[in-house]
Amino acid sequence: MHTLQIAESVLDDYRNNKLTEERINFLITQANEQLDEISQNKEIYESFLNKVNAPQKIDNIILWILLMSNEDICEEYIDEFNKDFREIIPVSDLADLLVYVIHLKKIKNIELDGYDYLLEYKHEGIDEVDQYAFANVLLHVQKSKEVDIEF
Repeated sequence: MHTLQIAESVLDDYRNNKLTEERINFLITQANEQLDEISQNKEIYESFLNKVNAPQKIDNIILWILLMSNEDICEEYIDEFNKDFREIIPVSDLADLLVYVIHLKKIKNIELDGYDYLLEYKHEGIDEVDQYAFANVLLHVQKSKEVDIEF
């Protein structure tokens, strides 16, 4: 996972300057609400857990990243629960949550249940989220290094 390779100072700068508490809290609240909604239908919930082979003990943030980075699960969720939004959960939301999870571990030394599973999880959707998160951080670094030149 490329996002894990980001230097602590860069990761901390990105988290503090780009990911506001308001954004993180919104994303976590959204993930928890939608996971609660899914869990009301035991059959679908168990099906989703089986598709990602989720460990018994897993934090909701990590579970949400795993579920919604899987295009088939995401589409089924949207259809089954009559969601009035696009056929995908925005990759930017998942990428921000991924950066947040990695920031918690690397900077705050807080490990969420399922962290190691997330790092080892192999799926094209999670790879896309990882690449997007990594690119966002690199773009932030590039923009922070730019200076105005007057002629």
